[in-house]
Amino acid sequence: MKNNKVAVIAKKEFFDSIRSKTFLIIFGIFLVLMLVSSVTGINNYDKQLDQYQKFQVENQNPDKNSVFTDFPEPKLTAVVFQEMVTNIGLIGAILAIILGYNTVSGEKERGNLKLLLSYPLYREDVVNGKFLGKIGVLILTLAVTSILSIACALVMGMNLTGSDLVAIILFMVISTLYLITFLGISIFFSTVSKSGTSSILNSFMFWILSTMIITSFSGIVADAMVPIDDTVFYGGKISSTDSVSIVVSDNGETNISKDDGESPFEKYQKNWKIQNMIESFISPTQNYEQIASAILGNDFVNSMTGSDSPQSEINMFEILSGKISNIITMFVWAIVSLIATYVVFMRQDIR
Repeated sequence: MKNNKVAVIAKKEFFDSIRSKTFLIIFGIFLVLMLVSSVTGINNYDKQLDQYQKFQVENQNPDKNSVFTDFPEPKLTAVVFQEMVTNIGLIGAILAIILGYNTVSGEKERGNLKLLLSYPLYREDVVNGKFLGKIGVLILTLAVTSILSIACALVMGMNLTGSDLVAIILFMVISTLYLITFLGISIFFSTVSKSGTSSILNSFMFWILSTMIITSFSGIVADAMVPIDDTVFYGGKISSTDSVSIVVSDNGETNISKDDGESPFEKYQKNWKIQNMIESFISPTQNYEQIASAILGNDFVNSMTGSDSPQSEINMFEILSGKISNIITMFVWAIVSLIATYVVFMRQDIR
C-alpha cells in the first residue's frame, strides 16, 4: 500500500515535469547540443583516423626519421563522445537543477503541500515519490539522447563494436548518477528555501562554486606548489628507455627535448594531479568528467593519472576500480543531500 502511494506521487511528478515549458526548453537545448556534439565528434574522429593512417604509412619508410614511434590510434568513443561529457557536465547539471528547484518550495508557494499532507501519507512518501519521479525524467532524457547519438553515429558510417556499446552504456549510467547528484542538491535547497527563487539561486550558487570557483582556486594552489614555465602539449617515447617532451615556451618557440630527471611533462603531471585532488573533494562535475573520460578511453586522462597501459589492454572493471574514489565522492553529494532533505522536511512546520 505504501509503495502504491509513492508510485502515484512519482507518476504525477514525472508527467508534471515533462509537461513543464521550462523543462522542455532546457531539454530541447540540451538535445540539440548533444546532437551537434555527436556530429562534430564524428567529423573529428574521421580527421584523426586519416592522420593516423598517414602517419602509419610514413613511418614504414626506413629512410625517414621520426621523433615519435608510438602514435596511438584514435578511439572512437573517446573522440566522438568526449564533447558530450562537457555538455552533460554543464547543461545537464542546469537541467537537473531546473527539474528539482521547485519540488518542495513550489508546493509551499501554491499551498498544495499542506493539502497533500492532509491525506494519509507519510512525509517520506512525499520525498521518495517526488525524487523517483524526477529521476525517471532524467533517465528518459539520457535514454533519448544516447539513442539519437548512437543512431547519428551509425547513419554517418561509424562501426560500433561491442566494447564501444559497453562504454557508451556505462557512460550514460555514470551521467545519470551525476545528474541525480545535482537533482538531490536542488531538491535539498527547494526543501530549506521558502520560495522557488531562493531555491534556484542557492542551487546555482553551489553549481558555480563547484564548477568554476573551485577550478580557479585549485589552479592557483597547484601553480604555487609546482610552478610550470612552459606549456606541455605532448609527452612521447623515442625508445624503450628515453622519452621526449614537446613544449611551447612563453615566447612561442617550440622545443623538443629529451627528458633528463624531472621533465616538463612530469611537472605538468604533478601540477594536474594536485589541481585534480583539490577539485575532487568538492566538485561533482570534476569527478564526473574524470570517470566519464576514463570510460570513454581518453588517453590524456590515463597519462595524467599515471596509467602506462594501452587503453585496449584495460577492461572496464579495471577502469571503474581505478575511479572508485571519484564515483564515491561524486555520489556522496546525492546521498548527503537526500538525507538532509529527509531530516529538514520531517521537522518542518507546514502551514
